[in-house]
Amino acid sequence: MSDDTDQFTDDGSQPGNKPADPLGIIGWVIGGKYKVRAHLGGGGFGEVYDAFNVNLTEQRLVLKFFKRVQARDKFSKEAKILCRLDHPNICRVIDFLDEEGALVVAYIDGKDTAEILKESGPLNDSLFLNVAKSMTDALAYAHERKIAHRDIKPGNIMVDTNNRAYLIDFGIAKEMGGAATRTGYQALTPMFAAPERQQGDMDYNPFLSDVYEMGVTLFTFCTNTMPYRNPTNPDISEWGGVAAERLTPELVQILKKATHPDPSKRYKGVRQLADDVAKLEQAYVVEKKRKTPIILTIAFVAIAAAAVLQWQGYFGTWLEDNWARVVTTEQQAEQLPAATTPAVDSSTLIAKAAPDSLPAGLQDTIAKPTTTPATTIPPVTKKPTEQPEPEEPPPPPPPPQMYIRTIPAGVISLFFDGREIMPNTYIKTTKGRHTAEVLDPDYPILSRIVTVNRDTTHITMDLLETFARTDSIDLRLALNPPTDEHMLELSFNTRKRRFNSYPVFDLVRLSGEWQLEASIFALNSDANTTIAIDSMVTFPFGGGKHIVLNGNSGRMTFETVEGEGTTVIPLLLYWSEQ
Repeated sequence: MSDDTDQFTDDGSQPGNKPADPLGIIGWVIGGKYKVRAHLGGGGFGEVYDAFNVNLTEQRLVLKFFKRVQARDKFSKEAKILCRLDHPNICRVIDFLDEEGALVVAYIDGKDTAEILKESGPLNDSLFLNVAKSMTDALAYAHERKIAHRDIKPGNIMVDTNNRAYLIDFGIAKEMGGAATRTGYQALTPMFAAPERQQGDMDYNPFLSDVYEMGVTLFTFCTNTMPYRNPTNPDISEWGGVAAERLTPELVQILKKATHPDPSKRYKGVRQLADDVAKLEQAYVVEKKRKTPIILTIAFVAIAAAAVLQWQGYFGTWLEDNWARVVTTEQQAEQLPAATTPAVDSSTLIAKAAPDSLPAGLQDTIAKPTTTPATTIPPVTKKPTEQPEPEEPPPPPPPPQMYIRTIPAGVISLFFDGREIMPNTYIKTTKGRHTAEVLDPDYPILSRIVTVNRDTTHITMDLLETFARTDSIDLRLALNPPTDEHMLELSFNTRKRRFNSYPVFDLVRLSGEWQLEASIFALNSDANTTIAIDSMVTFPFGGGKHIVLNGNSGRMTFETVEGEGTTVIPLLLYWSEQ
């Protein structure tokens, strides 16, 4: 959400930007008293707007509008639940507008913890303890009223400018009443959901699932990573990893118990978790600074002093032996007369010599210089290094035409206006704007808008130069539901690879847009069974985009997080068989 320092124009947009208003309601008064000021964002269920009460102009509010008619019951349920929850760390509902299908809640001036983790990394010790204690207490309060949240994650926990934390979005919560374990509502965030939920157990206990989700969320708060390498199929023997080494033993014990894959080995309720968290005094192990032993310090000083004294003694002895010689040499130099002999040309001396005193032959030689020309030696010229002449494109066909050169040349697919063509050849086209794309198995997709405004147009699509400074991402593949009896075939820009062991680690690619296509096969095939990839979803916790790709093919843009080096992005593939 926007801070108080954000400035909005009368139409609700930020200065210099176009107004974002998916529902076209900025400036309207909703429900007779709530004036819409700006669009804050949207999600799967609806759009979120910044608003205020016209009777209380300083009361800043948030209006949540559902997108579909089917969501009306969902928002009505959320309003009724939140009206019953009166806790300082739970975002309360102020009003519900049934006819408009809008939920009115208090505005929280701050950020959700997913944003904080992305911008600043793990929470510091004091902030972590504050958030952990308040969130576990708030969730325990809701559980005591038979209400499970069922979607606890950093994106649903906000921290305001005073560092107060709020649990938000009870949109998929369900009042359990006397049948707490009976639920058919399966909304979840796979990276944080308990394994029994991901495996499709319809009789799972939502309160124990909340314990797991809260434990995973707290672990990410202090490590900015997940407690298990494969969140969809966690193994307790792999819990924590290197990231947990900086946590105190008390915190490790709490989080390990809360996130146990076996529900029977977790906390029996969030209140027990909250009581243990309340006793924590610190989250991180304080590393003691190493001090240099005093004996080593004394030894170093002694060695340095000895070296100085030895150098002084050597220099003094040399000075005593050579000082007299230096002084004598300087005195002799002062007594020498300055050089006064002028430089004389040899030809001048010969001309001044008495001709009679020279032999006749030499006189003739002087009088009549030889006419034999001296042999002239031509200057040595350095032969320039021969440079290979650039390859000229073949003679062009009749215009208009386009010649696209690709670098590097190799297994490359070139598309011109969506039609695959051969690279490094002339193609017939029309004048105007066109789209050219290069797909190479080792590089992201390179797209360019090409303008043909003359008879012959030459362009170069250089992947090496374009992606020379592009950072890498590390994709980690997992299948949901987990399986060891199927083989996955996945292609990046038409290059196919097969996997039959999951999760798949260290699938390194350059960040950017890639063309993906996935297929799944049973190792023991059954002709009567149809297997398909339903969707591909990225969960780049800590950065990047949350991408949902329906079906088994399409394009995904992977982004890196500044300062992280290689960004790790989990890619979860949902599959089914019929």
